[in-house]
Amino acid sequence: MADDDIKSRITGKSTRRTVLRLVVFSIVVGAAFSFVGLSPQEFWRGIFHTAKSLVLSLGENVSEVLGTLGAYLFIGAAIVVPIWLIARLLSSRKQRR
Repeated sequence: MADDDIKSRITGKSTRRTVLRLVVFSIVVGAAFSFVGLSPQEFWRGIFHTAKSLVLSLGENVSEVLGTLGAYLFIGAAIVVPIWLIARLLSSRKQRR
């Protein structure tokens, strides 16, 4: 019974349909990568290099990274929270009518 639960979590209701989707999607992605001349190794290397560069651009040590992320949080919150609050107030006004 537990094996069926794990299987359904991974493949969904229909294993055949999931496998077919994976095959079709793999062919499409493989063709696209071949068309642009990109190998899976180059793709993943680029992803990891980008992530590493992002972390390094935030700061060299943990306190710099946390400070930068904190600054981004406050800058973003100064925009997001008022817009969210206005949207909530307007939606609650519409629901009362």
